[in-house]
Amino acid sequence: MRQAGRVLVANPSLLERQRIASVLEAVGYEVVQAASLAEATQLLTEAAPRSVRAVLTETEFADGTVDDLIRQIRRDPAWVFTPVVVLGPAPPIPRLIELISLGASTVVNKPFSSQVLLRRLGESLAEAREREARGESPVRNLPDYLRREFRRADLGGFQVALMVVRLPDSVPEHRVPGFVETAARSLREYDLALRIGTRLVALVLAETGASGGEAVRRRLEALYPTPFSSGVAVYPDDATDPEELIRLARARAESALSAV
Repeated sequence: MRQAGRVLVANPSLLERQRIASVLEAVGYEVVQAASLAEATQLLTEAAPRSVRAVLTETEFADGTVDDLIRQIRRDPAWVFTPVVVLGPAPPIPRLIELISLGASTVVNKPFSSQVLLRRLGESLAEAREREARGESPVRNLPDYLRREFRRADLGGFQVALMVVRLPDSVPEHRVPGFVETAARSLREYDLALRIGTRLVALVLAETGASGGEAVRRRLEALYPTPFSSGVAVYPDDATDPEELIRLARARAESALSAV
């Protein structure tokens, strides 16, 4: 059983992709491969958030460069913090600075050993975990994140449920991050828990409808000792505009507050 997670290997050379994949698979990673920039972008666009733990990429493709890939990855709110490990000839210092500034996590110079590749990948993943542990959120804009998930839902033919949780005024502000952490632990890897207000928390439940949202609510009630109210709105049933979906879910949470 694979435990290490999924890694995207983007490289135009089949032999190099297979060599890198064999190294990663030997230590438990699941590998998906892309031979072009377009293929890598499509894989990430259609993938559930955080379902790809890292991207290992060559510097040059027939349809673009690693710069193009990094920009597209960092523009997508689902992959803002996902490590991008660039594999290529040792770049001059100005080029190295440029790659890091674009959003590369690290650059592994060719030729490299399996040990070096795994160590640098592990360091990049550890850094990403530390940022998550510090409470940094890759999502700066909830509507943009929802638009991203709406596009993926359209491709896959499924729903997206947005739950807004309203904590009562009796809950001190310093306890709200604890609720977010509790909620995040109870969700699937590709769902999202995000604080959006003083005592408001948004849960984006991918590939989920109203019944799934209700199941999440019951699970949270069992995990969190303080009563709270919640509202759920579902794409595309309730709204197709992210701002409207947020408004509906929030209004339903606020209207339920009096019952808490």
